[in-house]
Amino acid sequence: MQYLYIATVFAGALVCLLASLLLFVRRKTGERSRVILAVIVFFSVYNYITRFIALCQGDVPEFVVSAKMLLQANFMVIAYIVYPIEVILPGWLNFRRIVKLYAPWLFLLCIYLISLWTGVQYTPYRSLLEMFAHADRFEVWFRLVLSLLIFSPGLVVFFIHRTRHFRNSDHVWMRKYLLTFSVNVFAYILVLMFNHPILHVLYYYVSVGCSLFIVYMELFDRLIGKPIATTTIGEKNTQQEKIATGGADVSLPFEKYAIEQKNAVLVNRLETYMKENSAWRDPDLSLNTLASELFTNRTTLAQAMRENGYENYTHYINRLRIDDFVQQIESGQSENFQEAFFAAGFRSRGTALRNFRQFAGMTPSEYFQKKDTGIEKNTARGILT
Repeated sequence: MQYLYIATVFAGALVCLLASLLLFVRRKTGERSRVILAVIVFFSVYNYITRFIALCQGDVPEFVVSAKMLLQANFMVIAYIVYPIEVILPGWLNFRRIVKLYAPWLFLLCIYLISLWTGVQYTPYRSLLEMFAHADRFEVWFRLVLSLLIFSPGLVVFFIHRTRHFRNSDHVWMRKYLLTFSVNVFAYILVLMFNHPILHVLYYYVSVGCSLFIVYMELFDRLIGKPIATTTIGEKNTQQEKIATGGADVSLPFEKYAIEQKNAVLVNRLETYMKENSAWRDPDLSLNTLASELFTNRTTLAQAMRENGYENYTHYINRLRIDDFVQQIESGQSENFQEAFFAAGFRSRGTALRNFRQFAGMTPSEYFQKKDTGIEKNTARGILT
Protein backbone atom coordinates (compact mmCIF):
# COMPACT_ATOMS: atom_id res chain seq x y z
CA MET A 1 0.00 0.00 0.00
CA GLN A 2 2.89 2.36 0.77
CA TYR A 3 4.41 1.92 -2.71
CA LEU A 4 1.01 2.40 -4.34
CA TYR A 5 0.55 5.61 -2.37
CA ILE A 6 3.98 6.91 -3.43
CA ALA A 7 3.34 6.05 -7.09
CA THR A 8 -0.09 7.72 -6.97
CA VAL A 9 1.32 10.93 -5.50
CA PHE A 10 4.10 11.04 -8.12
CA ALA A 11 1.65 10.40 -10.98
CA GLY A 12 -0.67 13.10 -9.68
CA ALA A 13 2.18 15.63 -9.51
CA LEU A 14 3.36 14.78 -13.04
CA VAL A 15 -0.11 14.94 -14.61
CA CYS A 16 -0.99 18.24 -12.92
CA LEU A 17 2.38 19.71 -13.93
CA LEU A 18 1.79 18.83 -17.59
CA ALA A 19 -1.76 20.23 -17.43
CA SER A 20 -0.52 23.47 -15.87
CA LEU A 21 2.16 23.88 -18.54
CA LEU A 22 -0.35 23.17 -21.31
CA LEU A 23 -2.68 25.86 -19.98
CA PHE A 24 0.17 28.35 -19.77
CA VAL A 25 1.35 27.59 -23.32
CA ARG A 26 -2.19 28.00 -24.66
CA ARG A 27 -2.87 31.19 -22.69
CA LYS A 28 -2.73 33.48 -25.76
CA THR A 29 -5.54 31.60 -27.49
CA GLY A 30 -7.85 32.09 -24.52
CA GLU A 31 -8.21 34.64 -21.76
CA ARG A 32 -6.68 35.54 -18.42
CA SER A 33 -8.74 32.69 -16.95
CA ARG A 34 -6.27 30.18 -18.41
CA VAL A 35 -3.37 31.75 -16.54
CA ILE A 36 -5.40 31.72 -13.32
CA LEU A 37 -6.34 28.06 -13.79
CA ALA A 38 -2.72 27.18 -14.61
CA VAL A 39 -1.58 28.74 -11.33
CA ILE A 40 -4.30 26.92 -9.38
CA VAL A 41 -3.34 23.54 -10.87
CA PHE A 42 0.31 24.30 -10.12
CA PHE A 43 -0.64 24.70 -6.44
CA SER A 44 -1.66 21.04 -6.54
CA VAL A 45 1.69 20.16 -8.11
CA TYR A 46 3.47 21.85 -5.21
CA ASN A 47 1.40 19.94 -2.65
CA TYR A 48 2.00 16.62 -4.40
CA ILE A 49 5.73 17.19 -4.80
CA THR A 50 6.28 18.06 -1.15
CA ARG A 51 4.33 14.97 -0.12
CA PHE A 52 6.28 12.81 -2.59
CA ILE A 53 9.66 14.06 -1.32
CA ALA A 54 8.62 13.36 2.27
CA LEU A 55 7.54 9.82 1.35
CA CYS A 56 10.80 9.14 -0.51
CA GLN A 57 12.75 10.22 2.57
CA GLY A 58 10.92 7.63 4.63
CA ASP A 59 8.60 10.05 6.37
CA VAL A 60 5.26 8.26 6.65
CA PRO A 61 2.66 10.99 7.25
CA GLU A 62 0.02 10.42 9.87
CA PHE A 63 -3.47 11.06 8.54
CA VAL A 64 -4.74 13.55 11.11
CA VAL A 65 -7.34 16.27 10.78
CA SER A 66 -5.34 19.41 11.56
CA ALA A 67 -6.42 23.05 11.45
CA LYS A 68 -3.45 23.83 9.21
CA MET A 69 -4.54 21.22 6.67
CA LEU A 70 -8.16 22.47 6.70
CA LEU A 71 -7.03 26.07 6.22
CA GLN A 72 -4.98 24.97 3.23
CA ALA A 73 -8.02 23.13 1.82
CA ASN A 74 -10.18 26.25 2.19
CA PHE A 75 -7.50 28.32 0.45
CA MET A 76 -7.56 25.95 -2.54
CA VAL A 77 -11.37 25.91 -2.65
CA ILE A 78 -11.51 29.70 -2.87
CA ALA A 79 -8.85 29.56 -5.60
CA TYR A 80 -11.09 27.26 -7.63
CA ILE A 81 -13.86 29.89 -7.30
CA VAL A 82 -11.61 32.72 -8.54
CA TYR A 83 -11.32 30.90 -11.88
CA PRO A 84 -15.06 30.75 -12.79
CA ILE A 85 -15.48 34.37 -11.69
CA GLU A 86 -12.87 35.37 -14.28
CA VAL A 87 -14.59 33.15 -16.86
CA ILE A 88 -18.07 34.59 -16.34
CA LEU A 89 -16.97 38.19 -15.78
CA PRO A 90 -13.69 38.75 -17.67
CA GLY A 91 -11.51 41.52 -16.30
CA TRP A 92 -13.56 42.10 -13.14
CA LEU A 93 -10.98 40.60 -10.82
CA ASN A 94 -8.16 42.76 -9.55
CA PHE A 95 -5.93 42.65 -6.50
CA ARG A 96 -8.42 44.46 -4.28
CA ARG A 97 -11.32 42.18 -5.19
CA ILE A 98 -9.22 39.04 -4.79
CA VAL A 99 -8.29 40.19 -1.28
CA LYS A 100 -12.02 40.65 -0.54
CA LEU A 101 -12.72 37.11 -1.74
CA TYR A 102 -10.04 35.81 0.59
CA ALA A 103 -11.08 38.06 3.50
CA PRO A 104 -13.06 35.29 5.32
CA TRP A 105 -10.11 32.93 4.94
CA LEU A 106 -7.70 35.58 6.23
CA PHE A 107 -10.00 36.12 9.21
CA LEU A 108 -9.96 32.40 10.02
CA LEU A 109 -6.18 32.33 9.60
CA CYS A 110 -5.88 35.17 12.12
CA ILE A 111 -8.05 33.26 14.59
CA TYR A 112 -5.83 30.20 14.16
CA LEU A 113 -2.63 32.20 14.70
CA ILE A 114 -4.09 33.96 17.74
CA SER A 115 -5.15 30.60 19.20
CA LEU A 116 -1.60 29.30 18.83
CA TRP A 117 -0.24 32.47 20.41
CA THR A 118 -2.58 32.09 23.40
CA GLY A 119 -1.45 28.50 23.93
CA VAL A 120 -4.38 26.52 22.52
CA GLN A 121 -3.37 22.89 22.01
CA TYR A 122 -4.86 21.19 18.95
CA THR A 123 -5.46 17.54 19.81
CA PRO A 124 -4.55 15.22 16.91
CA TYR A 125 -7.64 13.40 15.62
CA ARG A 126 -7.57 10.87 12.80
CA SER A 127 -11.02 11.75 11.47
CA LEU A 128 -13.93 14.11 11.88
CA LEU A 129 -15.98 11.32 13.46
CA GLU A 130 -13.54 11.18 16.37
CA MET A 131 -13.96 14.91 16.91
CA PHE A 132 -17.75 14.98 17.31
CA ALA A 133 -17.59 13.67 20.87
CA HIS A 134 -15.42 16.66 21.86
CA ALA A 135 -17.25 19.38 19.94
CA ASP A 136 -17.49 21.54 23.08
CA ARG A 137 -13.80 22.39 22.81
CA PHE A 138 -12.67 25.42 20.82
CA GLU A 139 -9.92 23.56 18.97
CA VAL A 140 -12.49 20.95 17.87
CA TRP A 141 -15.42 23.09 16.77
CA PHE A 142 -13.06 25.48 15.01
CA ARG A 143 -11.90 22.59 12.81
CA LEU A 144 -15.50 21.46 12.29
CA VAL A 145 -16.39 24.96 11.08
CA LEU A 146 -13.44 24.87 8.68
CA SER A 147 -14.69 21.54 7.35
CA LEU A 148 -18.18 22.92 6.70
CA LEU A 149 -16.84 26.02 4.98
CA ILE A 150 -15.19 23.88 2.32
CA PHE A 151 -18.62 23.45 0.72
CA SER A 152 -19.79 27.08 0.85
CA PRO A 153 -17.70 28.76 -1.94
CA GLY A 154 -19.30 26.53 -4.58
CA LEU A 155 -22.56 28.45 -4.22
CA VAL A 156 -20.80 31.66 -5.29
CA VAL A 157 -20.71 30.51 -8.93
CA PHE A 158 -24.46 30.91 -9.38
CA PHE A 159 -24.46 34.46 -7.99
CA ILE A 160 -21.82 35.90 -10.31
CA HIS A 161 -23.22 38.72 -12.43
CA ARG A 162 -23.02 37.82 -16.11
CA THR A 163 -21.82 40.59 -18.43
CA ARG A 164 -24.03 41.99 -21.16
CA HIS A 165 -21.48 41.89 -23.97
CA PHE A 166 -19.85 38.53 -23.29
CA ARG A 167 -21.15 34.99 -23.08
CA ASN A 168 -17.94 33.09 -22.43
CA SER A 169 -19.85 30.35 -20.62
CA ASP A 170 -23.35 28.96 -20.43
CA HIS A 171 -25.41 27.20 -17.78
CA VAL A 172 -24.28 23.81 -19.08
CA TRP A 173 -20.64 24.75 -18.49
CA MET A 174 -21.50 26.14 -15.05
CA ARG A 175 -23.32 22.94 -14.06
CA LYS A 176 -20.43 20.80 -15.28
CA TYR A 177 -17.90 22.87 -13.40
CA LEU A 178 -19.93 22.95 -10.20
CA LEU A 179 -20.56 19.19 -10.38
CA THR A 180 -16.86 18.49 -10.87
CA PHE A 181 -15.98 20.87 -8.05
CA SER A 182 -18.56 19.24 -5.75
CA VAL A 183 -17.29 15.74 -6.50
CA ASN A 184 -13.78 16.80 -5.56
CA VAL A 185 -14.92 18.43 -2.32
CA PHE A 186 -17.20 15.52 -1.41
CA ALA A 187 -14.34 13.05 -1.93
CA TYR A 188 -12.13 15.16 0.32
CA ILE A 189 -14.78 15.23 3.05
CA LEU A 190 -15.06 11.44 2.86
CA VAL A 191 -11.32 11.21 3.48
CA LEU A 192 -11.71 13.44 6.53
CA MET A 193 -14.69 11.45 7.79
CA PHE A 194 -13.30 7.94 7.29
CA ASN A 195 -9.54 8.39 7.44
CA HIS A 196 -8.19 5.30 5.68
CA PRO A 197 -5.11 4.78 3.44
CA ILE A 198 -7.22 3.32 0.61
CA LEU A 199 -9.48 6.37 0.65
CA HIS A 200 -6.44 8.62 0.44
CA VAL A 201 -5.17 6.80 -2.64
CA LEU A 202 -8.60 6.93 -4.28
CA TYR A 203 -8.93 10.61 -3.44
CA TYR A 204 -5.75 11.43 -5.38
CA TYR A 205 -7.21 9.76 -8.46
CA VAL A 206 -10.50 11.64 -8.04
CA SER A 207 -8.77 14.97 -7.42
CA VAL A 208 -6.44 14.65 -10.41
CA GLY A 209 -9.32 13.48 -12.60
CA CYS A 210 -11.43 16.49 -11.62
CA SER A 211 -8.54 18.86 -12.32
CA LEU A 212 -7.95 17.31 -15.73
CA PHE A 213 -11.64 17.54 -16.62
CA ILE A 214 -11.70 21.24 -15.70
CA VAL A 215 -8.59 21.79 -17.84
CA TYR A 216 -10.25 19.93 -20.71
CA MET A 217 -13.37 22.11 -20.45
CA GLU A 218 -11.23 25.26 -20.49
CA LEU A 219 -9.19 24.21 -23.52
CA PHE A 220 -11.73 22.42 -25.68
CA ASP A 221 -15.26 22.83 -24.38
CA ARG A 222 -15.79 26.43 -23.28
CA LEU A 223 -16.73 29.20 -25.72
CA ILE A 224 -14.33 32.14 -25.75
CA GLY A 225 -14.63 35.63 -27.18
CA LYS A 226 -18.18 35.57 -28.51
CA PRO A 227 -19.75 38.92 -27.62
CA ILE A 228 -23.41 39.46 -28.28
CA ALA A 229 -23.85 41.65 -31.34
CA THR A 230 -26.08 44.69 -30.99
CA THR A 231 -26.65 45.38 -34.66
CA THR A 232 -29.75 46.91 -36.14
CA ILE A 233 -31.90 45.28 -38.80
CA GLY A 234 -30.27 47.37 -41.49
CA GLU A 235 -26.80 46.39 -40.32
CA LYS A 236 -27.80 42.72 -40.32
CA ASN A 237 -29.07 43.01 -43.88
CA THR A 238 -25.83 44.71 -44.91
CA GLN A 239 -23.81 41.91 -43.33
CA GLN A 240 -25.92 39.30 -45.07
CA GLU A 241 -25.40 41.07 -48.40
CA LYS A 242 -21.64 41.10 -47.85
CA ILE A 243 -21.66 37.41 -47.07
CA ALA A 244 -23.78 36.67 -50.16
CA THR A 245 -21.56 38.75 -52.42
CA GLY A 246 -18.26 37.64 -50.92
CA GLY A 247 -17.56 40.96 -49.20
CA ALA A 248 -14.43 41.83 -47.30
CA ASP A 249 -15.96 41.08 -43.89
CA VAL A 250 -16.21 37.37 -44.72
CA SER A 251 -12.43 37.05 -44.71
CA LEU A 252 -12.17 38.53 -41.21
CA PRO A 253 -11.46 35.72 -38.73
CA PHE A 254 -14.08 35.43 -36.03
CA GLU A 255 -11.56 35.64 -33.20
CA LYS A 256 -10.13 38.88 -34.61
CA TYR A 257 -13.61 40.30 -35.11
CA ALA A 258 -14.58 39.38 -31.56
CA ILE A 259 -11.47 41.05 -30.13
CA GLU A 260 -12.05 44.22 -32.18
CA GLN A 261 -15.66 44.40 -31.02
CA LYS A 262 -14.58 43.85 -27.42
CA ASN A 263 -11.97 46.61 -27.65
CA ALA A 264 -14.43 49.01 -29.32
CA VAL A 265 -16.91 48.50 -26.49
CA LEU A 266 -14.15 48.98 -23.93
CA VAL A 267 -13.00 52.26 -25.52
CA ASN A 268 -16.59 53.54 -25.54
CA ARG A 269 -16.87 52.75 -21.85
CA LEU A 270 -13.52 54.45 -21.26
CA GLU A 271 -14.49 57.66 -23.02
CA THR A 272 -17.86 57.76 -21.27
CA TYR A 273 -16.19 57.29 -17.89
CA MET A 274 -13.59 59.99 -18.59
CA LYS A 275 -16.17 62.54 -19.72
CA GLU A 276 -18.57 61.90 -16.86
CA ASN A 277 -15.89 62.05 -14.17
CA SER A 278 -13.23 64.35 -15.73
CA ALA A 279 -10.88 61.64 -14.49
CA TRP A 280 -7.85 63.07 -16.30
CA ARG A 281 -7.79 65.93 -13.78
CA ASP A 282 -6.56 63.49 -11.13
CA PRO A 283 -2.73 63.69 -11.28
CA ASP A 284 -2.51 60.27 -9.57
CA LEU A 285 -4.65 58.56 -12.20
CA SER A 286 -2.96 55.44 -13.58
CA LEU A 287 -3.67 52.73 -16.11
CA ASN A 288 -4.24 50.27 -13.28
CA THR A 289 -6.83 52.55 -11.69
CA LEU A 290 -8.69 52.97 -14.97
CA ALA A 291 -8.63 49.22 -15.61
CA SER A 292 -10.09 48.60 -12.16
CA GLU A 293 -12.88 51.15 -12.68
CA LEU A 294 -13.76 49.61 -16.05
CA PHE A 295 -13.69 46.01 -14.72
CA THR A 296 -10.82 44.93 -16.97
CA ASN A 297 -7.04 44.53 -16.75
CA ARG A 298 -4.30 46.94 -17.78
CA THR A 299 -3.09 44.76 -20.69
CA THR A 300 -6.52 44.62 -22.32
CA LEU A 301 -7.13 48.33 -21.77
CA ALA A 302 -3.73 49.31 -23.21
CA GLN A 303 -4.34 47.12 -26.26
CA ALA A 304 -7.77 48.69 -26.80
CA MET A 305 -6.19 52.17 -26.66
CA ARG A 306 -3.55 51.26 -29.23
CA GLU A 307 -6.07 49.71 -31.62
CA ASN A 308 -8.19 52.87 -31.45
CA GLY A 309 -5.47 55.35 -32.45
CA TYR A 310 -3.67 56.10 -29.18
CA GLU A 311 0.03 55.34 -28.85
CA ASN A 312 -0.21 54.43 -25.17
CA TYR A 313 -1.90 55.46 -21.93
CA THR A 314 0.39 58.46 -21.40
CA HIS A 315 -0.33 59.77 -24.88
CA TYR A 316 -4.07 59.34 -24.36
CA ILE A 317 -4.27 61.03 -20.96
CA ASN A 318 -2.05 63.95 -21.96
CA ARG A 319 -4.22 64.66 -25.01
CA LEU A 320 -7.23 64.96 -22.72
CA ARG A 321 -5.38 67.24 -20.34
CA ILE A 322 -4.18 69.52 -23.14
CA ASP A 323 -7.71 69.79 -24.50
CA ASP A 324 -9.00 70.60 -21.01
CA PHE A 325 -6.30 73.25 -20.65
CA VAL A 326 -7.35 74.91 -23.92
CA GLN A 327 -11.02 74.91 -22.92
CA GLN A 328 -10.23 76.47 -19.54
CA ILE A 329 -8.25 79.33 -21.09
CA GLU A 330 -10.78 80.03 -23.84
CA SER A 331 -13.73 79.97 -21.42
CA GLY A 332 -11.95 82.11 -18.81
CA GLN A 333 -12.21 79.43 -16.09
CA SER A 334 -8.52 79.89 -15.21
CA GLU A 335 -6.67 83.17 -14.91
CA ASN A 336 -3.28 81.97 -16.13
CA PHE A 337 -1.60 79.09 -17.89
CA GLN A 338 -0.06 77.53 -14.78
CA GLU A 339 -3.38 77.40 -12.92
CA ALA A 340 -5.06 75.80 -15.93
CA PHE A 341 -2.28 73.25 -16.33
CA PHE A 342 -2.56 72.12 -12.71
CA ALA A 343 -6.36 72.04 -12.88
CA ALA A 344 -6.14 69.82 -15.97
CA GLY A 345 -4.11 67.24 -14.05
CA PHE A 346 -0.47 68.05 -14.85
CA ARG A 347 1.98 67.83 -11.95
CA SER A 348 4.45 70.41 -13.27
CA ARG A 349 4.50 73.34 -15.69
CA GLY A 350 7.50 71.89 -17.53
CA THR A 351 5.72 68.62 -18.29
CA ALA A 352 2.63 70.49 -19.43
CA LEU A 353 4.56 72.80 -21.76
CA ARG A 354 6.46 69.88 -23.28
CA ASN A 355 3.24 68.01 -24.01
CA PHE A 356 1.50 71.10 -25.35
CA ARG A 357 4.32 71.70 -27.86
CA GLN A 358 4.15 68.05 -28.84
CA PHE A 359 0.42 68.19 -29.68
CA ALA A 360 0.04 71.79 -30.87
CA GLY A 361 3.48 72.34 -32.42
CA MET A 362 3.94 75.65 -30.56
CA THR A 363 3.88 77.18 -27.09
CA PRO A 364 0.56 78.13 -25.43
CA SER A 365 1.30 81.84 -25.95
CA GLU A 366 1.89 81.35 -29.66
CA TYR A 367 -1.21 79.16 -29.94
CA PHE A 368 -3.60 81.66 -28.38
CA GLN A 369 -2.08 84.56 -30.32
CA LYS A 370 -2.90 82.77 -33.56
CA LYS A 371 -6.19 81.18 -32.51
CA ASP A 372 -8.22 83.65 -34.58
CA THR A 373 -6.98 81.98 -37.76
CA GLY A 374 -8.75 78.77 -36.74
CA ILE A 375 -5.92 76.60 -38.13
CA GLU A 376 -3.84 76.11 -35.01
CA LYS A 377 -6.96 75.84 -32.94
CA ASN A 378 -7.99 72.69 -34.76
CA THR A 379 -4.59 71.24 -34.17
CA ALA A 380 -5.08 70.88 -30.44
CA ARG A 381 -8.86 70.74 -30.22
CA GLY A 382 -11.34 68.04 -30.99
CA ILE A 383 -9.86 65.51 -28.63
CA LEU A 384 -12.99 64.89 -26.62
CA THR A 385 -15.38 64.97 -29.57
